Amino acid sequence: MMKRVAHSYRLAAALLLSLLAAGCGPARRTAAAPSVEAKATVTPAIAAGQYSGITRIDGNRYAVVDDKLRGGGIVFFDIALNPADGSIEAVQAEVPAATKLADVSGLDCEGIACADGKLYVSAETDQSIREYDLAGNATGRSFPVPAEMGRSCIHANAGFEAFTYNAVTGHFWTTTERPLLKDTLVPRLHRLQRFGKSFRPDRQYLYQMDAPLRSAADTRAYVHGISAMTALDDGSLLILEREVYVPAGMMRAIGETFSLTKIYQVMPSGDGSAVLPKQLLVEFTTRASNLANYEGMCLGPRLQDGRRTLLLIADSQGGYGGLVRENLKVIILP
Repeated sequence: MMKRVAHSYRLAAALLLSLLAAGCGPARRTAAAPSVEAKATVTPAIAAGQYSGITRIDGNRYAVVDDKLRGGGIVFFDIALNPADGSIEAVQAEVPAATKLADVSGLDCEGIACADGKLYVSAETDQSIREYDLAGNATGRSFPVPAEMGRSCIHANAGFEAFTYNAVTGHFWTTTERPLLKDTLVPRLHRLQRFGKSFRPDRQYLYQMDAPLRSAADTRAYVHGISAMTALDDGSLLILEREVYVPAGMMRAIGETFSLTKIYQVMPSGDGSAVLPKQLLVEFTTRASNLANYEGMCLGPRLQDGRRTLLLIADSQGGYGGLVRENLKVIILP
């Protein structure tokens, strides 16, 4: 036992030294990209849900995850964007029979990706990544998850929130919403886990979130973590950092509630021992009157001028209190 403890301390010390040597204290951050454009938020006329992830299948067809539905929580969306400016013109949503009639429930499905005619959904309850067909039926296949990211290694309700795939690189990516229980030496340290096409985990990289503005003290609701990732064709990743703060007390909640969204770009490189530098693409804040808790993010179609769209979807917690609504937002990438 003592040998294992001593070994763990040596590994932790080695990690800390390597991070300090790499200048990680906080992660290097560069200014926002000037050519990124955030479009106006749209509240479509769809049923209230708990939408936590989104992926594009083809054309206007998207698969969205609702973390309170049965099975993989899969809901199909048709989202039409204006090809000239990227504004949202129409939205329709449909819960397929496979989701309604699934035998399994309570998985707390959060992230979703589409690859080679299949859907892949990450779930927090058991830290799993399962395969589904394009009708929403489970195929029985799943990813082998690294032991260090298993259910016993995460904070409660803070596991695989984000999941993404890129067809050009052939890589899947995930991370936990909050740092692993073991990662205590460096604050807000996350592990970006990569999987190959064979579903096998092959590389891991370190990412550090920004410090939060508030804390969970004296709140009705609080969350600070990574809620979504999007893998790009050049091998880089977009990381969505999200902080939602709802203080206790009616008057404070009205005046101080906020949801802060930041999207960073990182390029995974090196041997994974140093925290990745990150560039801020865009950040925005919503308040009590228009609160939007963005949990899902994926690439959309290219516009007529060649620029790529990025879609964000918010989790309204089922239209919580009649005050929080379903929101979609489009970001125009360079």
